[in-house]
Amino acid sequence: MKKITSLTLATVLFSSMAFGQAPIFTTLTSSGKNVFAGVKLQEKGMEPDTYILEVAGDKLSSSKIPLPAEIMHREVIGLFSAEANKLVVMSQRTVEQGDKPLLHSYDPAKKEWKKLAEADCVNFAKVKIEATAVTFVCLETNKKGEEIEVPKKVALAGVKLKPAGEVTLPMQKVEQESLKAEFIGEAFEWKELKVGFNKKEKVFNP
Repeated sequence: MKKITSLTLATVLFSSMAFGQAPIFTTLTSSGKNVFAGVKLQEKGMEPDTYILEVAGDKLSSSKIPLPAEIMHREVIGLFSAEANKLVVMSQRTVEQGDKPLLHSYDPAKKEWKKLAEADCVNFAKVKIEATAVTFVCLETNKKGEEIEVPKKVALAGVKLKPAGEVTLPMQKVEQESLKAEFIGEAFEWKELKVGFNKKEKVFNP
């Protein structure tokens, strides 16, 4: 992990998150068959190591999805299910001054990653999920010094999301068809993921 000089959190979403050595969950989503959860391991003074934990609903078994080099040290702040079993991953650097969120798609069948877009929105609390776009509700300061919400739409070519409307990140709980999942523990310090399928249930650690 690369050395950094500051641990100041710039995003509103994770401003209260404590840094520790134990891995924690950051957000999750469900495709209806599988559950996907962002994981980060961050030691004091270091950039995070991040990956995605995938849980197969029918077997309640887990596997790790490594992130590409471009985003493996960025925090996974959003996960969105797409058609053809694809997954869209939103990542952001949350140390120092933060940066613009990046969106990548992952094709599990081919194990291929593709960069989709970059959003000009460092601070935000909500996003609107449409079939071929994500709209960020950005928090900006106007000339009067007032904080205002500014929508910024980012088109995603090559994937078709399963529209979910407006959501607040990070996602802590999802339920789709017979599959449900939720984080257990202190907010933003989640160390357990409970997944239920039909009448079976299992708890996973990052």
